[in-house]
Amino acid sequence: MKKWFQEQEKYITFFAFLAIMLAACSPLITKLCINGHDLEYHLLRIESLKEGILAGRPFARVNLLYFGGAGYASSLFYPDFLLYLPAILRALGVGINACYHIFVAVVIVLTGLSAMWCTKRMTGSAYAGITAAALLTLSPYYLGDIFVRSAVGEYTAFIFLPFVILGIYNVLYEEADRSWTLGLGYGGVLLCHTNTFLFCLLFGLVAFLVKWKVFKNLSVLRKLFVTIVVTAGLTMFYWAPLLEMMLTTPLYVNDAWIGLEQTAKPFYEIFSPAFPGLGVLLFCLALFRILIRKNAQNRELVDYADWLLFGGCVFAFLATDLLPWKRLNAVLSFVQFPWRFFVLATAMLAVADAILIAQFVKASLEPLMQGGKKLVMVLVLMFSIAGGLGFLSSAGITYYDYSDDYYSHKPFTANVIAGEWLPKTVENRETLIEDSEHLYTDTGEELPFVRGKGSVEATIDKFYNYADVPLIYYRGYRAYVGGDRVNVSAGRNGMCRVELNGRMGTMTVKYAGTFLQHFSSISSLLVLVLLIVLTQYKKNKQKKEEKS
Repeated sequence: MKKWFQEQEKYITFFAFLAIMLAACSPLITKLCINGHDLEYHLLRIESLKEGILAGRPFARVNLLYFGGAGYASSLFYPDFLLYLPAILRALGVGINACYHIFVAVVIVLTGLSAMWCTKRMTGSAYAGITAAALLTLSPYYLGDIFVRSAVGEYTAFIFLPFVILGIYNVLYEEADRSWTLGLGYGGVLLCHTNTFLFCLLFGLVAFLVKWKVFKNLSVLRKLFVTIVVTAGLTMFYWAPLLEMMLTTPLYVNDAWIGLEQTAKPFYEIFSPAFPGLGVLLFCLALFRILIRKNAQNRELVDYADWLLFGGCVFAFLATDLLPWKRLNAVLSFVQFPWRFFVLATAMLAVADAILIAQFVKASLEPLMQGGKKLVMVLVLMFSIAGGLGFLSSAGITYYDYSDDYYSHKPFTANVIAGEWLPKTVENRETLIEDSEHLYTDTGEELPFVRGKGSVEATIDKFYNYADVPLIYYRGYRAYVGGDRVNVSAGRNGMCRVELNGRMGTMTVKYAGTFLQHFSSISSLLVLVLLIVLTQYKKNKQKKEEKS
């Protein structure tokens, strides 16, 4: 009988998960492409990666498709970790609309699996896992992030947020016996969306400071230290070049293009079912906490759920105009939209609600009625799916048929939203497309040039002091004339100025990267190899001990 029940539970959770995924992915079942606020920029990112793959430069940090070929360091400042999936599909010839929809569907499924596995790992309940998956993937903010905003960085970060939550729980209450979950969570979020990583860092620091006594256990402290070092090493290829460029190059990201007080939300809009809002379901389900009493068996889990509820409410509050955002602009302008705090609020409330519902059913409902948890799960699924489909039907989702050669038209390659990652040497963004078509010398003479695979070449057959090459200058560009390396810096409207000083011959300009970029990439690769070797060694050692 027990075996039959376990098999039945597997079928129930499978079909419940399938229903959740079908509801969340329903807007993707079309040949057209969902057309959210930021979609064109993210499609351009995908197309740029595809061009890099076809050119044999899949990890180029400056993408030359932007601004008609002048380039933009999108891959240096925005993590492309997961975007390689649609980029590879594009390189294989799959249409741009289908590629993006496949990518979104994969992200939604991974988010659901992540929420389900991590919550089940904390509670021991598959039904709690399904509840968390439903509440997270069908929440108004998550669906709005995908279908209204097309905020790729934010909605991909949701995949790893449950691991952040599980990882902190594991450190605080389980002596960090699975500290890899913390590393996966924080490392994954960092490689998806930097702002969300900073929010998670804040949450983790507060949690560890409040529960600082856990670090009296030196074993926990050692595991946490090793996890931090390994995660930092694995992700160094991204964060080290990012910090280097931000510290050495004046960028427009440092100039706030919108005030935080302009985008903060009134308090009552926290509960709005429209985007950006959290709706009421996540808060209503938190009322289960009133019905739960702590005891020796559930104390740690309920205690953590309390912290998640509190943290979720705090992050929700941070999105409101009750804070003096105008005064905080100077230090927090990078947030841009305070309602981005809803990202972490959504994940924390969804997992907390799932934990509390599971505890209520286990302690109060199951002793009274057989199949109590099935009934509660069905009710939660019904409300979640109804709420999700209701949001999708009223969200005003728009569609557009992007042709596969859409970004071969130069004007579309300038869609970089606010252009935060342009260097300030670019004085006129509006003329960059025009500038990408000309190579001028110091005498005002225009020279013919050829764009190669990640480079620009021209023949210098006269005396010139310099030439402004149609590539936006970033630290890491190199220039050669007649085989000799020459200096390159920022020239007219931010273009690469090659110091010719009378040299003649073939001039080649390309982005070669910096020493730190190469060092960090090699370091991350070595850390990965070392981690694989040590993990395999540990497994082999355990097998030998089991046999002996």
